[in-house]
Amino acid sequence: MATQFRRKWLVLGIDLFTIAVSFFLAYLIRFNLSLNFDMSKVVLKLPVVLLISLIVFLITGSYKEVFSQTGGLDLSNIFKAIGLSNMLFILLVVINQKWEIFPEFTIPLSIIIINSLLSFVGLSASRFIFKVLYQAPGTNGLK
Repeated sequence: MATQFRRKWLVLGIDLFTIAVSFFLAYLIRFNLSLNFDMSKVVLKLPVVLLISLIVFLITGSYKEVFSQTGGLDLSNIFKAIGLSNMLFILLVVINQKWEIFPEFTIPLSIIIINSLLSFVGLSASRFIFKVLYQAPGTNGLK
């Protein structure tokens, strides 16, 4: 039981790490694989992106799937989590632009779209890797 509890938090941590890497890669792709963007603004946006992602992951429970049962349901939960987080990102940006709560805070729509695609691929790949490792002979089921 404790091992399964630790695995769920491990998956959640890896999911958040994947989101952070995807967000940075989205900026790199958007700016033609160069660092011609203000890195300090990305660093300021990243905690907001991670907080929204954490809340969405906790709501959807996408991190709770047992490794040996990774499949269509898990991919569906990942898709739902990414869709919900994108809606929240867009809502946050629109509200911020309308009321100018934080004038310097905005996430371009292109970044949100690229981030969602990279996140889906990254989260799906991590689930597949966990499943392969879980079922690999000699790993004792990642216990």
